[in-house]
Amino acid sequence: MYQGPKMYAAVLQAPRKFEIVERSRPVAGTGEVVVRIAATAVCHTDLEIYTGRHPGVRYPVVMGHEATGTVDAVGAGVTGLQPGQNVLINPVIACGHCDSCARGAGHLCRNAGILGREIEGSLSQYVRLAAHYVHALPQHLSLDTATLIETLATVRHAQQRVDLTGGESVVVLGQGTSGLLHTRLAVLAGATPVIAVSRTKWKLDMARHMDAHHAVLASAEAAIDEVLRLTDGAGVDVVIDTTGSAGTLQAGIDMLRPGGRFCSFSVSHELVSGFSTFPLYYKEVSIIGSRALTPSDIDASIELVASGKIDVSGFVTTTYPLDRAAAAFEEYERNPGRILRIVIDSAVA
Repeated sequence: MYQGPKMYAAVLQAPRKFEIVERSRPVAGTGEVVVRIAATAVCHTDLEIYTGRHPGVRYPVVMGHEATGTVDAVGAGVTGLQPGQNVLINPVIACGHCDSCARGAGHLCRNAGILGREIEGSLSQYVRLAAHYVHALPQHLSLDTATLIETLATVRHAQQRVDLTGGESVVVLGQGTSGLLHTRLAVLAGATPVIAVSRTKWKLDMARHMDAHHAVLASAEAAIDEVLRLTDGAGVDVVIDTTGSAGTLQAGIDMLRPGGRFCSFSVSHELVSGFSTFPLYYKEVSIIGSRALTPSDIDASIELVASGKIDVSGFVTTTYPLDRAAAAFEEYERNPGRILRIVIDSAVA
């Protein structure tokens, strides 16, 4: 067994039980790179793993999938990356040989693992990856805030699937991190009006900063009448749901014009009861799912942030060192409605 230089990793031994573990640093093999992790953003999926509510997770696990860092070493055959380069990690690790991978849809890989869930993640000082999962970042971007680019890439992927075009009207339900990014990306796509809906005033203030045309302080169900008023009774072309609440499906469809599209963006296991499929027939509504991201989504999202078209500087609520990962998750679980992103850096006292 390799016994070279050491590193530390935050291992979740069981739900709500972290341990900081010393390990040997990984070594880059052919076609691989070793990344020194700088920062990992914590999202709702991580919180579900931490609390034991995410199905199928095997403990112990090293979480973390929204990560940036610096290339530490490159293996034989790697081109386009070099030590010292700042990078973003694509966390969707595909098998490369199933039918989805064969048609270029690696994000739908039948055997895919996600960094920080099936595959050891970025709450570690170093990770080893195949080079094609590592994307170069412009040097002027903060590595803390650049962790948001992974989420932005998933948002872009969803809007590509919705095929949002200029002049269409959009409602974004929920203004957490992904909702705010959906709002901004819809504005950049030329949608009008873009209507942000949230039950939290400070999040609507951020939505206005993202140039939302209207900000509605209400639940999805309570916002239906206002959305119809803002569209002169016609309804909107597209509803994007980032909340995952069972009630938002019916509310979203009620907001749509005939022939509209509903995008279910959130990851939720909540059952939808009492829903009739009649509106799907009567209004000829399309329901569109979206999973993860593609490499092209990452590259486009890096450009959106690097160019300043999307400002993610206000999204990081607080930062913790690696050896206080437990405290970071305790805060997130205690105050989920007051946090956009917590970032954990690789420092250990």
